[in-house]
Amino acid sequence: MKKFYILITLFFLSSNVNGQQDMAFSMYMFNPTVVNPATVGYQDRAQMSGIFRYQWVGIEGAPRSGNLSFHSPLGNKNMALGANIKYDKLGLINNVGLDINYAYRIRLTEETRLSLGLMASIFNLSDNRLRASLIDNENLSNLSTFIPNFGAGAYLFSKRYFVGASVPHFLKLKYKNDVDSGGTNPLSRQYNHYFFSAGYVFGKEDGMKIKPQAFYKFSDNSNPNLDLNLNFLLQERFWLGVGFRFGGDVLSDDRGVNYSFFNGEAIVGIFKMLVNQNLEVGYSYDYHLSRLRQATSGSHELYLGMYFSNNKKDRFISPRYVNYF
Repeated sequence: MKKFYILITLFFLSSNVNGQQDMAFSMYMFNPTVVNPATVGYQDRAQMSGIFRYQWVGIEGAPRSGNLSFHSPLGNKNMALGANIKYDKLGLINNVGLDINYAYRIRLTEETRLSLGLMASIFNLSDNRLRASLIDNENLSNLSTFIPNFGAGAYLFSKRYFVGASVPHFLKLKYKNDVDSGGTNPLSRQYNHYFFSAGYVFGKEDGMKIKPQAFYKFSDNSNPNLDLNLNFLLQERFWLGVGFRFGGDVLSDDRGVNYSFFNGEAIVGIFKMLVNQNLEVGYSYDYHLSRLRQATSGSHELYLGMYFSNNKKDRFISPRYVNYF
């Protein structure tokens, strides 16, 4: 019963605090393909990266998430293709998914391009709570089903700035249990999600860079959230950053439950290092500001990125960031 209470608590926290059914990462900015299909191939070379998140350390059944992606421009430099393999575990609920992303880039000026992206996805939802006897209903069975969907995005970018928008899935699909009530009552449903992001790099070409950026997200079934980040690039090799995530505690008063957008959910510390021209590593830590901090020591995230290129112009004697986004 204790596990069931924790699981339900985490469900409402993830719905009201994070406001998302989709996975959320603190280092999304280092691999924007996890939120926007139009960003595949944006660095004009092949990239493989992984983000692995250990959320709410110390809470039983807390989320564990991972994303492994590969994307690259095609022979036609205006087009790019990519794929994301995703894993998300929340208590006894497991999600494993695959996204296939396609982007077509249009050069607007010498330095600015507009990328339009499409995404086809499928994931397996596996709900094992019944097998663990957390729900006492002989008419219900464990749920395991594959759910297809599709989405789209747009990305306007140069070396110094970007503006992006995406809808990862358009279909509002319902997941049903075929045994319960003849399969007429939905056990859960997928809602539309909307993501908006923007960023800019300040600083001289041979000096320190400052990169502020914002990530706004909301879905049909929950309240909006906003992440603000400020990153510093030192010696063209080290990113040091701090972030603030809005959308903390859900408040209650005599009139019922109220949501306060401006409540802080977490302060995020970020570090990324360019090891050499083709390898970078990163780490982030979330210090939670909501009442959740009474039960957890925080959330951890690891990032690994690798670049591949057969083009001689992409090879450099010393490590240096070529693209700041």
